[in-house]
Amino acid sequence: MRAARLYPVYSRRMAPLSNALVNLVRSLRNVLRRALRRRPPDFVVIPVSGTLPHFEPSRRGLLRRRLDPRPSGPSLEGIRARLDRILADGRPGGVVLRVENLDAGWASLEELRAEAARFRERGKKVVAYLADGGDTRSYYLAAAADEVYASPASTLSVVGLRARVNFLKDALARVGLRAEVLAVSPYKSAGDALIRSDFSKEAREQVERLLDRRFDELIRAVSAGRGVTPEGTRSMVDRAPYLAAEAEGRGLLDGALYEDELPERLGENGSSARLAEWDAAKGALRLPYRKRAKGVVALVRVEGTIVRGRSRRLPVPLPALGREQAGSDSVVAALRAAEKSRKVAAVLLHVESPGGDALASDRIWREVERLRPRKPVVVLMGNVAASGGYYLSAAASRIIARRNTVTGSIGVVIARPVAAGLFENLKINPVAVQRGARSNLLDPRREPSSDELAVLAEQLRGIYGEFKDRVAKGRGIEPGTLEALAGGRVWTGTEALERGLVDGVGGFRDALEAAKRLAGIEGDPSDLLVKVTPPGGARPTPGEPVREAVDALRAGFSELRAGRVWALLPYAVRDDW
Repeated sequence: MRAARLYPVYSRRMAPLSNALVNLVRSLRNVLRRALRRRPPDFVVIPVSGTLPHFEPSRRGLLRRRLDPRPSGPSLEGIRARLDRILADGRPGGVVLRVENLDAGWASLEELRAEAARFRERGKKVVAYLADGGDTRSYYLAAAADEVYASPASTLSVVGLRARVNFLKDALARVGLRAEVLAVSPYKSAGDALIRSDFSKEAREQVERLLDRRFDELIRAVSAGRGVTPEGTRSMVDRAPYLAAEAEGRGLLDGALYEDELPERLGENGSSARLAEWDAAKGALRLPYRKRAKGVVALVRVEGTIVRGRSRRLPVPLPALGREQAGSDSVVAALRAAEKSRKVAAVLLHVESPGGDALASDRIWREVERLRPRKPVVVLMGNVAASGGYYLSAAASRIIARRNTVTGSIGVVIARPVAAGLFENLKINPVAVQRGARSNLLDPRREPSSDELAVLAEQLRGIYGEFKDRVAKGRGIEPGTLEALAGGRVWTGTEALERGLVDGVGGFRDALEAAKRLAGIEGDPSDLLVKVTPPGGARPTPGEPVREAVDALRAGFSELRAGRVWALLPYAVRDDW
């Protein structure tokens, strides 16, 4: 297993300079800015788009960028750093969040709303400009601002939420495919999309409850942000969408105007405000000084479906596996690097995962359990940290979730594909010579026997028992109490807190503060946090990205056909319009 490496979060990839030298350089730059009379703008424009990943992605080589040329968009880490830099300078009056093509998870939006609230509490103004009119998610974020504007020709589509699942049973049957799915409970419905044509009673009950919770959060946020009663907000949502002028009339917008009209609108005393994009504005902002800290917090990330081996990113998403995959070898290597570093006093484990392979999840869990007595481990849950994502979190010193996090799903499932009908339709006659009564246990070309299904069910019960045991010991929950919380049941972060599955609801700053407190260290986030990079990172040789893409796809298909036990969140539920 190759060693992971530690890098300061906000520095370039170079050996960190001493605080004294860094502060001297920054002091000289600040003096030079004053001498040149460089004045920052009244408002700094910050784009908010895309999926809003929690942290900056790793740097990609030129060849990798050509294979995946899509812009990554801003991250919460980057936006948070910009807001902190503006607050440290103190002179700009506020920010304009230009919201466009937003496709972020609800926990990510909740985190950015909290950062906007903190910015406002420091006496600064937050303006949201919905460049493309915006949907429900965009408006949930925008409602945290002091003022909300949109383009006159846009449409505000705050139409509410819906959950959508594509059930594949009938489509698979048309080509002679089906699956045998064994689950610990009807609530553990990760395989239902393969064997059903509609929601089961238990799955529908669960999806509706989660949707109700999310819709209540939307109504609460919009009501508080726009000064409208919850009943009035619900009525406006039911009557949406609105053209910009109508949305302004209903109090959802403070104005319908073009972006070039913002300076005049935000100006005071007859003068237009000065607006500038971040790249133009940052050169005029004073650089904050660093403080010396005894010890740092290492950031380790578990992002994507949990698999065995190295972390990887597929060139195309695969069913159940998605695109991003958190490899147990890579995560374990990062945790061990944090353990060995004398500078690291605590670990912040960011979990953004629906789960995955049960064995891979267990390997990471073991590393967290082994590390915890030596150094505190605080888990920060993202948009989703469920099933295997919750499994590995159970051993942590403390778990922080967002209110909108989807977590829990304590349970496992086995899906065994059956392609006997497909082979019959194609007139293919598979013949096998075997030794061992169960050597064909996972062969998809034949129907499973009752004995084979009984063997798989026994495996399932054993791994499920281990899962519950890990959670009961890690969280201090009695087995009898845990049974009503397990069985694949899914919870929001708020519900998980009420049931003792997490220790608090909050965001990045809360999780970092918890890690600092447990480790007994002080300081600012920019001085305390270091990232642990996965193995690799060297400059790619010609052809390497292509080989990596092919290897990643081959490994992904191997995962799907291996017949493994999965600790995976039910479905891929979308709540878009």
